Amino acid sequence: MIRHVARLQHVTVRKRYPSTTMHMKQQPVAREKLTLLGFCGGAIPIVAEMANEALHCSVFDIVKNVDVKYPDRPYEWPEFTFVSHRPGTYDFAREEPNFFFGVLDSHIKYILFSWFNKHYGVEKNAYVNLVHPSSYYARSSVNEQGFLLEPLCVVSSFCNIGFGVTVKRSCSIGHHAEIHNYVSVNPGASISGNVRIGEGTTIGTGATVNNNVSIGKRSFIGAGSVVTNDIPDGVIAYGNPCKVVRENERWIKALERLREMLASPPDQQPE
Repeated sequence: MIRHVARLQHVTVRKRYPSTTMHMKQQPVAREKLTLLGFCGGAIPIVAEMANEALHCSVFDIVKNVDVKYPDRPYEWPEFTFVSHRPGTYDFAREEPNFFFGVLDSHIKYILFSWFNKHYGVEKNAYVNLVHPSSYYARSSVNEQGFLLEPLCVVSSFCNIGFGVTVKRSCSIGHHAEIHNYVSVNPGASISGNVRIGEGTTIGTGATVNNNVSIGKRSFIGAGSVVTNDIPDGVIAYGNPCKVVRENERWIKALERLREMLASPPDQQPE
């Protein structure tokens, strides 16, 4: 027995990442250039590095919106090229899917898609998927376009993931989970099996969502929360156990702003 163990110590185990692409709706194809819609100083580096890992992309057109949160600064990365544009001067015609979000907040993704779709005809099927090769994605799960899956994540069997969903690093999603459009799952969150998360909801960093729980649309679950019961639409909730605290005013303001933008001429910049 001792000799057998000694032999095992000399065996070299080759690291192998599971396949994450064959079962997805859109097969990833290497691209020279990707167009990012919207601008956020924090999201652009994340999306650029993910696109480089997933699609070997190194050139990025940024079709910018007004951003008061971050300064308008160039990125100095020798391996990447960033070119900024205004919507009215950019050619949106593409023969293949070539777009992604330059912002990862749920409510802003919703605004950006709605605005660019109405004024420039950018449909959901024009967005790519960005899946890091170190993440595991079960072959029985399905997803819509605009899906971002960061490193070291697990998406279990028979999940259904909507359009524009972001799952950040080190998250796990259990079997038969239903994740609707524009949901953002922040780093380290754990979503158990048979969970339903409504459109535009954000799951905070390190939060845990227990089995068979339903979370409504456009809600926000605070960091570190433990969700043991259903959460309604349009609220902010946190704690252990997670409880509703107040309305999610961010989404209320976002919907008001979107109505104004959709009624405005296309040369007006989304904010």
